[in-house]
Amino acid sequence: MSFILGEKENLTLEDLRWKNRIVIYFPAKHHYPQFDLKSLEDELSERKIIFLSIPEHIQSNTAVSFDKNYLNALRENLSSSIAEGNWILIGLDGGIKLNKKGEPDWDYIFRTIDSMPMRQLEIKRIK
Repeated sequence: MSFILGEKENLTLEDLRWKNRIVIYFPAKHHYPQFDLKSLEDELSERKIIFLSIPEHIQSNTAVSFDKNYLNALRENLSSSIAEGNWILIGLDGGIKLNKKGEPDWDYIFRTIDSMPMRQLEIKRIK
């Protein structure tokens, strides 16, 4: 899967603004699920989504790299439910569009993104 940023290291969310939508998953403490991102590759790529699961070791659908201290700060600032885990959807504009408990609900995420005005424009351009 190719992204505009390639393999740049030590990114921030600001570096991804206007280039990618981001789904960040903060697993519950001592819960480290593995995601079958290969099966979601087409949907993630089409919607320009970078997925980041941030437990002890990051899991992602791209080769982007973040500083460990930056990841810890993200967890502290954006994780609303450490006991149960949560995920957030960040739009192209850098704003938080969804913040939900549990593991990512990909159907809900895709439907939400597809209903956004910028995504509607993307869909029209594709057709």
